[in-house]
Amino acid sequence: MQENLPLVVDLDGTLISTDILMELMFELLKRNPLYIFLIILWLTRGYAFLKQKVFERTEIDVSTLAYNQDVIDFVLEEKAKGREIVLATASLKSIAVKVADYLGFFDQVIATTPELNLRGNNKRNVLVEKFGEKGFDYIGDSYVDIYIWQSARYAYLVKPPKLLIQRVEKVAQIKKIFPAKRGKLETFLSEIRYKQWLKNTLIFIPIILAHKFIFIEYVYLLIGFFAFSLTSSSIYLLNDLIDIPSDRQHPVKRNRPLASGEMHITTGFYLSIIFFVSGFLISILFLHPGFVIVQAVYFVLNWLYSRYLKKEVVVDIVILSILYCLRLIAGAVQAEVEISNWLLTFALFLFLSLATLKRYLELGILQKSGNNQNIHRGYTVEDRQILQLSGVSLGLISSLIFALYTQSEKVAVLYSHPTYLIGIVLVIVLFILRIWILSSRQVANDDPFEIVMKDRVNYILLVISIIILLLAL
Repeated sequence: MQENLPLVVDLDGTLISTDILMELMFELLKRNPLYIFLIILWLTRGYAFLKQKVFERTEIDVSTLAYNQDVIDFVLEEKAKGREIVLATASLKSIAVKVADYLGFFDQVIATTPELNLRGNNKRNVLVEKFGEKGFDYIGDSYVDIYIWQSARYAYLVKPPKLLIQRVEKVAQIKKIFPAKRGKLETFLSEIRYKQWLKNTLIFIPIILAHKFIFIEYVYLLIGFFAFSLTSSSIYLLNDLIDIPSDRQHPVKRNRPLASGEMHITTGFYLSIIFFVSGFLISILFLHPGFVIVQAVYFVLNWLYSRYLKKEVVVDIVILSILYCLRLIAGAVQAEVEISNWLLTFALFLFLSLATLKRYLELGILQKSGNNQNIHRGYTVEDRQILQLSGVSLGLISSLIFALYTQSEKVAVLYSHPTYLIGIVLVIVLFILRIWILSSRQVANDDPFEIVMKDRVNYILLVISIIILLLAL
């Protein structure tokens, strides 16, 4: 009988990897940032009142929450042994009941009411009154749960930091630990998309093509690279915060740290602010004022894209290509070199092709998942064919523009043997056709950049292009 003591399970951070209150508060702020003043006012009247007011103004689909499957599997095993399963949470009871009804294995629900915030010592008092001292086991995740573990028979810890484990060991018997799937560093790097920073090397292209080789200029461009990278990461974080509900319904994006709950919403929000401030502070202190202006345009346009424009068919593709071109313009402004119309036109069509490829891949993933509805930013899976045709055509047009460039007067000024540059036209054609063919064969990745980086042939093409440029000098 002693073995069948009730198993009490926390909700936020335990049964689910996220915090419902924080998600709903962020949802309010997305609607109108001025809600921050109401949130502060509600908080002065206590957490229970704050939760009540926030929940009154928002809705939540409990089926899309980031559930910890390891915890659920364990609870189901204990349920099969005949144990009583109790959901005890600081979330409002109306929310807790929805979660319990959705999962279907809880015997009773204990939660926050307008009169009592069921958190920390308050939760312990309620559980001890109901089950007695050492009369229950408890699964939790945070430092405030230490109060409860003191009165529990066994402690079960979900994704705990080492310090929490050490503190719990002093007051309770730890029965089981549910580890995080990824370490904090890996989660952090994944969320800021550090691999995408390589795109910002585009700021070096104008100075290289202008044949300007002054060491200090490259140092400043390197600083600009990091400034732009921090800014882009702040946008990735902000975009993921905005897209949490929709990302959770996506077969790939649901694994992102914020959507999956591996990174807390507040952590993502603070990181976004830190990266934004750091990126612009570096630019203001060290770089050309024009670079700062382009960086600001990049951020604003990216924000508009994330909030509104990404849902507009074809417009989203054009905006993505412009964002790539802004990197080139930023590099030209910082190095104080003229960016040729040839380069901008070539880049625009090349990036239009890659942006089209991104949508093509995303629709492929939806098609593979069996979702054929018009739910992805206005596109349907039936649009894949026209996207494929358009993307290949745009890419080949970029090769034509480069071919015309090799016959221009500007080439004669920069290169002694411009005829060699015709070889790069073939490289571009090979690159475009290869990436589109490879992409049409797989639908496991929705990022063209990663597909490009993983194809070793592209590195050979890059080396060939460099050799051709050197021969043409």
